Amino acid sequence: MCDIVVINRGEIEIGSPRQFEKHFGFLPEKNVQLSPIDMDCCLCGYEIEEVFKEKGIEFKKDCGDYYVGELDLVKGDND
Repeated sequence: MCDIVVINRGEIEIGSPRQFEKHFGFLPEKNVQLSPIDMDCCLCGYEIEEVFKEKGIEFKKDCGDYYVGELDLVKGDND
């Protein structure tokens, strides 16, 4: 199962580096540097959690999905 970034409880679902960059304005670091970035591939292999922490973006994580925005009703792994 691939990593997904869910915005506002499902308003937007981001599943590729291209979509991530379009929404946030930057790309997360790739944790496997051997292969080139495929902008239309999934977000697996990218440091999503680390970039959110670095940029001060509040998020919750649940089963590999990252939730951003409208977190009041989102139950995360650490809740």
